[in-house]
Amino acid sequence: MSANRFPGHPLFDTDAKLQSQIDRPEDYPTLQEFLNKCPEGAHDDWMVAATFLLKHTATAGTYAQFRGEVQRLLNVAWVLQGKTLKELTGDDIDHYMTLVKSPPCSWATTPEEGRQRGFLTKGGSRVTNTKWRPFYDAGAKRKPATMNAVVASLNIFFKKLVVSGYLARSPMVDATRRTQRASKAENSGQKKGSPRGTRKATAPRLTAWQWSYILETITAAADADDRYERNLFVVVTMKVLYLRVFELASHGTEGTDGYVEPTMGDFSRTTLDNETFWDLYVCGKGEKDRWIPLPDEYLEYLKRYRRYRNLPPLPTPKDMAPMITRRGSEAPILSKRAIEKIVEESMLMSASRMEQEGLVDAAEELRQVSQKTHLLRHTGASMDLEAGRPIRDVSEDLGHESAAFTEEEYIDADAQKRYRSGKARKV
Repeated sequence: MSANRFPGHPLFDTDAKLQSQIDRPEDYPTLQEFLNKCPEGAHDDWMVAATFLLKHTATAGTYAQFRGEVQRLLNVAWVLQGKTLKELTGDDIDHYMTLVKSPPCSWATTPEEGRQRGFLTKGGSRVTNTKWRPFYDAGAKRKPATMNAVVASLNIFFKKLVVSGYLARSPMVDATRRTQRASKAENSGQKKGSPRGTRKATAPRLTAWQWSYILETITAAADADDRYERNLFVVVTMKVLYLRVFELASHGTEGTDGYVEPTMGDFSRTTLDNETFWDLYVCGKGEKDRWIPLPDEYLEYLKRYRRYRNLPPLPTPKDMAPMITRRGSEAPILSKRAIEKIVEESMLMSASRMEQEGLVDAAEELRQVSQKTHLLRHTGASMDLEAGRPIRDVSEDLGHESAAFTEEEYIDADAQKRYRSGKARKV
């Protein structure tokens, strides 16, 4: 099906524009025309959904998660199922979940097109971007974490509609158990019951939405109270630079050449082919040395943390200030457990905020992994690989022996895509 035959429409503008969209629907002429063609009651569905989303505009990550899921669901319900929210059944939710796992090509943008914004300004009005689609990369396998996020978002959305009196009952209650738990077996590349066993699971990680939520939470906490600047620096450093928890604390056998005390002087400038870069020296697992290049965006977090420590904006090679200090002191942190507690505190702060915003299931999920500090390292590497960073570069920064090991740990190949490409090869 050609892309121009997509029958749906973006429904909700950005978090900054949503209130204006609710107040002035006439500024969205293509949306109003679309709603008029939908089942009777679509206008009411749109308003109750917009009211729900409006409560989450203060948090960009949360708003993006809910907006994406709600407008996907409404497009499917109105256009493909010909139903309003009040008419949806458990079977309709099952059908929707199946479609999420394998959306029609005409309903998804391609990796080459990238994700598209929903609305554009034209002649003073906000009109549809004809390149927008509710899904991305129809051929990609939806991971269990993605499907679980879909289920969690829909559960919260429908629960709020029941509480408000708009719905008498949530259709999620009547969806099959398989849909509600987003079976991992259905999302794996290995065929169920294969005599060759099950493929090794990839490294556990946070979803992009969870990471965005955590980063927003800690940043806001540090803005309000500088005692959380240390939390922000530790969490960002472990995620962005793929660090193991012990690599930020003094480690090794004290009194020997192998004892390592990370200092600010481990950050340094280096010049390659007349271009200057920043990197971080790390003595890692097996006392293996590595130098990790710093992203430009990361430097702003380093400067922020050093301002909090009353240090110059950027370190010098002779800067012997401890990398991470005890709260309210310049004494270095001497244990791995102290770093773990900082990460755990940050995770629990984020979970508490989720709960306050009605994301009860998401909060519980984050609490369950709050002590797993390695998730930050795995998340950073996984997200960079997904963004297209070369696997060899990621492998070296992780400190792995080979790119093959990194691929085994972090790349969950889409079996269908791999077999298609293999089938198409020339002799």
